[in-house]
Amino acid sequence: MKTDELFVRKASGLVRSISAWDALIFNVVVMGPGAVYLYGMWASGLFPGVDLTLTAWVAAPFCIVIGLFYALFSVVMPRSGGDYVWATRILHPAIGFSVVFFIFIVLMAFIGMEIPWMVEWTLAPFLAYIGYESLATTLLDPYVMLLLGLVYYGICALIVVRGARAFVKSVWAVFIIIMIGIITYVIALASMNPQSFAAAFNANTSMNYNAIIQEALNSGYPSGFVLSATFLGIVYTVLNFTGFNLSVYIAGEVKEVKKSQFIAIIGGLLLFTVITWLIYVVTYSAMGSQFVGAISYLSVNGNPMYNLPFSPAFHLLAMLVLENKIIGGIIVLTWALAPLACGLTYMFTAVRMVFSWSFDRILPESFAKVHAKTNSPYVALIFITILSLIFEALWLFTPILSYVAYVVTGWAIEMAIVSLAGIVFPVVKKDLFESSPSIVKRKVLGVPLISLLGFLSLIVSIYIAYASLTPAMAGTLDTTYIIFTFGIFVVGLVIYAISSVYHRVKGIPIELTFKEIPPE
Repeated sequence: MKTDELFVRKASGLVRSISAWDALIFNVVVMGPGAVYLYGMWASGLFPGVDLTLTAWVAAPFCIVIGLFYALFSVVMPRSGGDYVWATRILHPAIGFSVVFFIFIVLMAFIGMEIPWMVEWTLAPFLAYIGYESLATTLLDPYVMLLLGLVYYGICALIVVRGARAFVKSVWAVFIIIMIGIITYVIALASMNPQSFAAAFNANTSMNYNAIIQEALNSGYPSGFVLSATFLGIVYTVLNFTGFNLSVYIAGEVKEVKKSQFIAIIGGLLLFTVITWLIYVVTYSAMGSQFVGAISYLSVNGNPMYNLPFSPAFHLLAMLVLENKIIGGIIVLTWALAPLACGLTYMFTAVRMVFSWSFDRILPESFAKVHAKTNSPYVALIFITILSLIFEALWLFTPILSYVAYVVTGWAIEMAIVSLAGIVFPVVKKDLFESSPSIVKRKVLGVPLISLLGFLSLIVSIYIAYASLTPAMAGTLDTTYIIFTFGIFVVGLVIYAISSVYHRVKGIPIELTFKEIPPE
């Protein structure tokens, strides 16, 4: 077959309209700044003695190593699809598709939980707090949340179908609003200390500040920070950082990608690290680190002393103690945009994933159709919108998505495999390596920089996988969950095999497609 016959068409149809700073904010929103309030609570409860402020700066270098590796690889193959394109061209198309298919399923699972998260962690607690308990109960009804999801996914689809520029403007808008909430949180808590917080907490709840700390100590919670807990507890900070490199999946629409990905990935990571650290610093300063750990520990472990109507996420604790309900409302209600914004970025990314798979002929060619005016893959968008609603229904009415318990483990495995692709790239694709930009061909002590970063990324991935499987994080390893996690990779292999056989019968061996880089 001729090269121009390998792909669905000679050009992708996508337009490079996303700047480096757009991509940076995209990555920050993907990571979910508001989720810091939740992941800090879970890390404190599951890893007794964790120092949250330190986890931010310990996790950052790990992610920066991977980020540099991904940014460098994106320079080699600056196409939508990201590590799918790299792994399929360097290792094997079946392997590359299966590992990124896992990421796709995780993204869809996250999209499906955005409305439940928004209701459970924001609207319902806030409405109950201001006296609208019946409305809060109504919103928690699964069918009501499914209806909200229908509206939400429809709005997201309308934004995405208008093209990358409209999408980016929306991302900037929600980022600014989310940051207003975070800045309000930081200022409000900076004006408090543990004594004033304790007085307000005791006055507004039926629990006692000092009694909570004492009960946790009696139950085995350490009296100070524990270094080992901190180094294992970074898994939740890393989980919060997940998505720092998602801009590689939209690389086909990023301008000046050779420098933009470094700005977007590394810059986004550093900005998010500062946001995370700042939230943890003011939380400890206002509430007291011992109280934060103690109340999280009691809640996570189901201690009967804990009787608040919701989990002690930091923004909800702030809402309880702030005398000014308007300030509390700003903190909590702006948080509601965080999961909704994440879902929007996930949908945009998932559409590009499906598009790239279709462009390579793994999926039906129709998924690669692009709207003539907006340059948006509209058929893939319709598919993702429908799939999003299905995944929300799975969250609401079945326990199946709880099986995605080892998401960090699976993500680490995916990164490890992509890291292997980076290690062998200069040898397996020698011609492509030699024709790459000079920054890609740089060597350190005679070793190609991309191979060195791939090796370091592999080590980091293995450590993250190990930390995610510790008893505190994973509990007793559940065979069903493990089978489900690895089963997703297997499903990806099966989908590729079916597509390969189908196209071979039609006289189009798609394996030849993966010997070439997709066209612009």
